[in-house]
Amino acid sequence: MSECKHGLKTGCSYCHGTKTPPPRQAAQKKRMSPLSRLGDKMNDRMTALKRRLRELRGE
Repeated sequence: MSECKHGLKTGCSYCHGTKTPPPRQAAQKKRMSPLSRLGDKMNDRMTALKRRLRELRGE
C-alpha cells in the first residue's frame, strides 16, 4: 500500500478501508405485509361504520 494522505505508511482505515455496499432502501421493495393489509381492512370497516352511524342519526 502507498502512504495515505494522513501520513501513515501502511494506510489508514479511512483511506484504505474496505468499501461496504450502500444499504438497501425499503422503497425499492414495496411488499404489503399482512399487518398493513389488516390495518387497511380495519380502516375500511371503521369508515363504513361511521358512515352507517351518520345515516342512522340523519346527519
